[in-house]
Amino acid sequence: MSNILVVDDSPAVLKIVRLALSSQGHNIIICDSGELALETLKTNPKIALGIFDFNMPGISGIELIQKSKKIKTHLKFKIIILSVENKPEIISKALLEGADAWIVKPFKNEDLIKKVNELVEVYDSI
Repeated sequence: MSNILVVDDSPAVLKIVRLALSSQGHNIIICDSGELALETLKTNPKIALGIFDFNMPGISGIELIQKSKKIKTHLKFKIIILSVENKPEIISKALLEGADAWIVKPFKNEDLIKKVNELVEVYDSI
């Protein structure tokens, strides 16, 4: 299946996402900071999808979207944002900057799996 980078400063969220997506056959790479995520993106060209927490210490969610899109310049690379935020203006800004989907925490594993599969199918079909 696909290589997916999951970035969150919460060990519990990392574990939940890793278990949900690895059960679907995906290879999950986890990072607990935006800085580490950017280094991982630079060194692993096979990452097809990033799942990013929006509110983390250090790099902001918007900055992580912008910088990851500069590293992964092809249109195939997709980003899902996980956040407790659900304000339309924040979501709109993230989508304008290059995020492909926004999922509000807490989320159902089925919803995450469905969205990942939709975006990965797009990746695999290009």
